[in-house]
Amino acid sequence: MTTERGGSYRVPFTRALLHPRHWGTWTGIGLLALIALLPRPVARAIGRALGRLLPRTMSKRRRIARINLGLCFPERDAAAREALVDAHFRVVAQCFVDYPLLWFGGSRAHLRYLSAEGLDHVEALHAEGRPVIICAAHTPALDFGGLLLARRHGGVSFAKPMKNPVVEWINHRSRTQYGTHIYSRAHGLRPLVRAMRAGRSCYFLPDEDLGPEHAVFAPFFGVPKATVPSLAMLARLAHAAVIPAMCLYDEAADRYVIRIDPPLSDFPSGDDERDAARMNAALEALIRRAPAQYLWTLKLFKTRPDGGLSPYKERPAVE
Repeated sequence: MTTERGGSYRVPFTRALLHPRHWGTWTGIGLLALIALLPRPVARAIGRALGRLLPRTMSKRRRIARINLGLCFPERDAAAREALVDAHFRVVAQCFVDYPLLWFGGSRAHLRYLSAEGLDHVEALHAEGRPVIICAAHTPALDFGGLLLARRHGGVSFAKPMKNPVVEWINHRSRTQYGTHIYSRAHGLRPLVRAMRAGRSCYFLPDEDLGPEHAVFAPFFGVPKATVPSLAMLARLAHAAVIPAMCLYDEAADRYVIRIDPPLSDFPSGDDERDAARMNAALEALIRRAPAQYLWTLKLFKTRPDGGLSPYKERPAVE
């Protein structure tokens, strides 16, 4: 059961998590833990096999990814976009198989499998005493990047509780193992501001379509996207620098890498639409360097200008 305190929330282990209705989840976690004990080439082979299976079993998610890629990469032909969908599900599968590295691996595994490119941008700002917001793109590997940052500078973030209480417990336990503070969106931005001023890095993922309320429309891959201007507001309240980032799985190195770009200059500007466009452009630049790594199964464009029809709606068959 989730308990809240001052805007943060905790997920204590309770006997209710051992109820028979959760035994299937515990079995799955146990199987993943066993895979993590196998020789690494075997675990990677299992990830690749699962990556070939997922597109066949997750038809709804595959359809969403196809729609997103059609909107974002119209210059690519259908075969190229389909190859990108397949590559994306391979990343999803490997991240899924490797979650026990976060849950149970401990500091030794985290040193082995987590790394960063561009961490000097964060280090320099912390040395100046400047609050830092890591503006991260949603990727299957997002928790790997968040854990690395928390290990270096402490962490603070928002999180939405998961529906499955066992998965919520084990993920929350993992995310907070280095002292990360997790807050509920319902309690606003001020708890994050206080934590950043105390020296924590804020891991902020603002690229979801959260609906029309408070949103502005800004281009993302040339498509108008409902974007909540909360990043600019948070940066303004905390007097924080904003650093775009994206965590990915590097198959060649068999490591999870968070790519960190230089901080955005003159941000926020005070113009919500301009700031939203700059944020989207910065994330787009990172995604274009490794497009298979982005979480294309999100409904990125479900809110349309002037209340237009969502591209994810099923069209009625023509008789």
